[in-house]
Amino acid sequence: MGSWGFGEAERLKKCSSFEAVRFARIWNCHISKGWASAGAASELDRQQSRSLLKRGKEKKREKDHRLTQSQRSKPGTSDSRLASPAGNMYEPQPARTFSAEEARAAIRTVLEGRLQDAKYEPQGSALAAVELAEGVKKAVKALGYERYKIVCYLVLGAAAASDLSCSSRAVWSPNVDTYAEFCFQNDSLFALCLVFAVYQE
Repeated sequence: MGSWGFGEAERLKKCSSFEAVRFARIWNCHISKGWASAGAASELDRQQSRSLLKRGKEKKREKDHRLTQSQRSKPGTSDSRLASPAGNMYEPQPARTFSAEEARAAIRTVLEGRLQDAKYEPQGSALAAVELAEGVKKAVKALGYERYKIVCYLVLGAAAASDLSCSSRAVWSPNVDTYAEFCFQNDSLFALCLVFAVYQE
């Protein structure tokens, strides 16, 4: 086994190649740990990487355990979902399904409260429709359905003797996704409101 001089270490510090950096690491290991072969230094690197990997796995296991414990404290969680640590990442079925009847009642409350004595005005109808849609969406979200994306579609028009056709298209799952609708009308205007509830898997 050859010996290393201080001049050799200085030369390796100035060199920028990958091999020089590798040997400089081994040189630093020899100084701190005592003389050993290059194989022993690489064995030390392997042991360090193994311990880092083991620590990472332990941290992940602790995180999954804490997540499971926090899910147990929430109401409405099923035991089958808590059986595996990754069970809360993917839920094909909602814990509480969206009720179209409750949503329809919330839509009715908002529309009747704001439009009972309203008169149709063409200039401000666009802004009024946006404000009504936001109010309906807030009322439906207040019902507390988790992991549902709420989309509100509202048409505001004059109650004249003319026909109106509205249509919408969406890709969804018929098992968990649904919608609610309500149409309000007085002597001056009508408001057709559709609320789509799309479950986020």
